[in-house]
Amino acid sequence: MANTLCSIRASSTTIIIAFISLLCSQFANAQTPEQFYKGRTLSLIVPNAPGGSFDVYARLVAGHLGRFIPGNPSIIAQNMPGAAGMLAANYLYGIAPKDGTVLSVLVPNITLAQVLGVRAIAYDTRKFDWIGRVIATTATLFTWHRSQTKTIADLKTRETLVATTGAISQAEIDSTMLNGVVGTKFKLIRGYKGSGEAALAVERGEADGSLMPWEFIKSAHGDWLRDDKINLVVRYVRHPIAERPEVPSVWDLAQNPEQRDVIDLFLGPDEMGQPIAAPPGVPRERLATLRSSFDAMVKDPDFLADAAKRNLDLRPGRFDEIEKTVAEAFAAPPAAVETARKYYKQ
Repeated sequence: MANTLCSIRASSTTIIIAFISLLCSQFANAQTPEQFYKGRTLSLIVPNAPGGSFDVYARLVAGHLGRFIPGNPSIIAQNMPGAAGMLAANYLYGIAPKDGTVLSVLVPNITLAQVLGVRAIAYDTRKFDWIGRVIATTATLFTWHRSQTKTIADLKTRETLVATTGAISQAEIDSTMLNGVVGTKFKLIRGYKGSGEAALAVERGEADGSLMPWEFIKSAHGDWLRDDKINLVVRYVRHPIAERPEVPSVWDLAQNPEQRDVIDLFLGPDEMGQPIAAPPGVPRERLATLRSSFDAMVKDPDFLADAAKRNLDLRPGRFDEIEKTVAEAFAAPPAAVETARKYYKQ
């Protein structure tokens, strides 16, 4: 009898807790975005270590976005480095609260990595709730001035040591595929936690060079350019670098349509840039609010002035542009995907 009473009490307690949780959930969902966000602190996850390009742009956004969200919440940038950005993507997709209080900058290669079947991925980029981006980057391969790799032609004739940050870093994926598809001779030096560490590795002579956004090279390492400390070997986009139009495109390495299809596949991430996403399943009204707030922020004079003060280029994009880029990656010719998988070694 005592056991029965205990069981009834336990069941009653469980039901009461579930009922209270349901009421709280319904109350939160019934709130307007302004009521929900007022007095809250939001997290903006940064997928790399402090000091790199993702960190710089994320903190710019964190300092301004809250002004445009009804209720004016605070936003704190939180670094979550690991697996070249995959840790942050997995966290956002499967663990982060889905209530609109957690956003993350994601690395541009997350879609390509998924298409290529990189192990340990626990996300689907087609299901993220995209918010927008502040920059579509121009990935640029540079080498230190003491390196013998100075031109695009050198990439096929000598071994070039490239500092990378992990399996889904653009430097690693792009270098590996180019080795297999067009015959470059990249050798990967792995294990760096972010672009800041990779930059130091190049300066110390641990690697010939690395792959970084031109925008970050210009803003964070202006002395390299001023003092001719680096060679700008090749850009990983079709559009030229406005300040350095002489830098060739990796597209020039393609010798036939099949190679061009593969290069097209991995040029896509630069259009992703540094996208900001929420987890799947954020309430629709809050998601719409976050998107419209982001769109207002990137046009705001104070935001633009702050970016200019930090010497940061901007190339904003809407959420639907990111969705289109993701869809295009999954619609790549099967032969190109098969070739890319063949040469990509995890």
